[in-house]
Amino acid sequence: MLEILFIIAMMIFLFGITIFVHEWGHFYVAKRCGLVIEAFSIGMGPALWKKEVDGIVYKIGAFPIGGYVSLPQLDPAGMEKIQGDNDEADRDTLPDVSPAKKIAVAVAGPLCNIVFALFLALIVTMAPPQEFASDTGVFIAGVESDSIAAQAGLRAGDEIREVNKNSVSSWYDTRVECLLGGGDEQQVDLTVFNTTDGERRIQVDVNHPDKSAILIDGVYQAAPCQILQVIAGSPADKAGLKADDILISINETMIKGSDHFIEEVQANPDMEIALLIERAGEKMMLPVTPEYSKENDQVMIGIQFGGAMSLPWTLKGNPFKQIYDDGSSIFRLLKALVTPSESKQAASGLGGPVAIFTMIFISLQMSMITAIGLIRFININLAVLNLLPLPVLDGGHICFALWEMITKRKVHPKVVATLVNVFAILLLSAMAFLSWRDVDRNWNVSRFFKKAPVEQVEEAPQTVTTESQSSK
Repeated sequence: MLEILFIIAMMIFLFGITIFVHEWGHFYVAKRCGLVIEAFSIGMGPALWKKEVDGIVYKIGAFPIGGYVSLPQLDPAGMEKIQGDNDEADRDTLPDVSPAKKIAVAVAGPLCNIVFALFLALIVTMAPPQEFASDTGVFIAGVESDSIAAQAGLRAGDEIREVNKNSVSSWYDTRVECLLGGGDEQQVDLTVFNTTDGERRIQVDVNHPDKSAILIDGVYQAAPCQILQVIAGSPADKAGLKADDILISINETMIKGSDHFIEEVQANPDMEIALLIERAGEKMMLPVTPEYSKENDQVMIGIQFGGAMSLPWTLKGNPFKQIYDDGSSIFRLLKALVTPSESKQAASGLGGPVAIFTMIFISLQMSMITAIGLIRFININLAVLNLLPLPVLDGGHICFALWEMITKRKVHPKVVATLVNVFAILLLSAMAFLSWRDVDRNWNVSRFFKKAPVEQVEEAPQTVTTESQSSK
């Protein structure tokens, strides 16, 4: 219990410091440039705590989904209804601010996130190598001989180098590119290589991640099958499995990877299996009986995988390489969102605040360095997204300032206010939708809102008989 409370506290701290760094950048440069500052808030909405110092209200908002520095000279009409209970100053009497200062203040937030990310990347570089960062390529451990993938030409030992001509360096990259490039038919072109056959192009069917944990039917990725966590009360827990155990075989069938293990478990519902594991260098056999989970609609033993699993963020390379990899992942997603053939799949893979906190929770269970790598990735994500030219974001304020700099005319305050508030409402609505979808993905809450199927009762055909009377 204390461990869970510590993890939750660290989740709030790590996400909060990311928001703080961003908003502190705006705050510091605004103060240096002589701008009027009304409020500095971590969190949105009504204040849970606030204190006024030298005319500036410092507060913690009720909703931990962001933060803001209230600067009336950048946002003349204000966003009080969305930000929370700020005390609006007399904005008409405030002095004008040069476009250059406005741009400096807007850029400062994302810039501080990048500097902080570099600091975190340096910590990752100095830390001992993590087993989660052991991806050195995308290798196939095994291919079932009677599978469609084998017929297409995939072989054990193949290295996947490209998906639809986009380079991949990890299984996570491969899954992302397969999701984005699969389309409705979920078919992709793979560029694979082995020393015998050389490089070749193969077309295969892939599974959508929402429908199957196995990327390509009959294909097993080369990765140690190591347990990250055992769910309390699960069949695995009852059998004595522990975190860090390495799964070797099921019923004397060698396990080729996590996908293969999942497939073998699915084939043995409610049947005892003999599981050979390795623990601290010693091998032992444990009997486990998989159970069908109605909530997840699959057969499970109750474990989460760790070991050499691929992560959306990298834990290797020098600090600048880490930042480059993080930025590349984000720009790849943005490109997919504006590419007609990939936009639907990219949108389906987006996550909101719930997904972010879930990722932080899981990464903290792996290791502190893994969590630091994720926070570095989130900081780069926040910097890039805030520089998009949307009115509610820092990029929008930069665009307004550039317009003023070029035309020598300020955008009318009512136009700024309308655009900012409209996009703020759209952004908050999108976050609410993504949060709902994340909750539904994790806990399948939508099942409580579905109507029970109406049972159809077959009725016997009704016949009408007419009696005739005869006179005698």
